[in-house]
Amino acid sequence: MIHSPPYDTASDIPEMLTADGSDAVESDEIEVIVIDDHLSMRKGLELLLRQEGLRVAGVAGGLEEARALLERRRHDVALIDVHLGTENSLGLVEERLRSHPDAAIVLYTGYTEGLAGAARIGARGFVLKSSPASHLIDALRAVAGGGHYVDENLAGALVEHTSTALLSVLSARELQILDLLADGLNGQAIAKLLFLSPETVRTHVRNATTKLGARTRVQAVALVVRGRSGR
Repeated sequence: MIHSPPYDTASDIPEMLTADGSDAVESDEIEVIVIDDHLSMRKGLELLLRQEGLRVAGVAGGLEEARALLERRRHDVALIDVHLGTENSLGLVEERLRSHPDAAIVLYTGYTEGLAGAARIGARGFVLKSSPASHLIDALRAVAGGGHYVDENLAGALVEHTSTALLSVLSARELQILDLLADGLNGQAIAKLLFLSPETVRTHVRNATTKLGARTRVQAVALVVRGRSGR
């Protein structure tokens, strides 16, 4: 299959490419949009992703450029730096998830502070920039496939005021399902693995999230990851 070359900026994107990808060329590769304000970081990420068999669908360095890129370029997952220079990208992420609730977004950050709010807005992946590159690749693949990914180095920051002792209130099945979510599996895969219906899996996740006092599924997953690492 022949692919068109990746676009460097939002202004290079053809008008015919829509947010839902209805007119885009189908591909078995995971298509990633990279949003980071540092040119050297963008270039390094592009190289890494291509080496790992992922396709870079486009890159952006600022909020307005990123907004246009997300709307007009077909992609499977967006990798977004939390801090774009002096701008914070969380508003953009929240805006995107309001208009596209199922959008696959991985937040990439060099900091471990101030992330609890990010977990509440619905992003499904969180990776620390200083973590091994394999964490980032695992996160992109998991989130593109409908799953979640919480870097163990960020789990504490995502649930900073919640004790892992709360995990003891979960049933064995609820904890098992959250563990599988933490491994990057999506609901359909978990249902198939455990011989359950997808609706039963959703019910267990919803009940577990409520018991843990988490506002989103990713916060519940973060608590499990934090429990594993003992942080």
